Amino acid sequence: MTGHVSVDQLRAQLKQVETDLANIRRAAADIRSSVGEAEDPADRGSLIQAADEQDSLADTLAARRDDLMRRIAQAAGD
Repeated sequence: MTGHVSVDQLRAQLKQVETDLANIRRAAADIRSSVGEAEDPADRGSLIQAADEQDSLADTLAARRDDLMRRIAQAAGD
């Protein structure tokens, strides 16, 4: 494996994940807000699919955030 990771490193990773998560959620919201502006149904479908993909990525990042938070709490308890 990668060896021992310090609490500070975990916190830095957590901060980055939280920033990425906020950006992805904002991007998904922006995409969804533009769905109504698309005149072509195919364009609307593509926008919805893109927003769904962003939501899926956000779910992955949220799971990563939860794992990092658990690891930080565990390391603080050691």
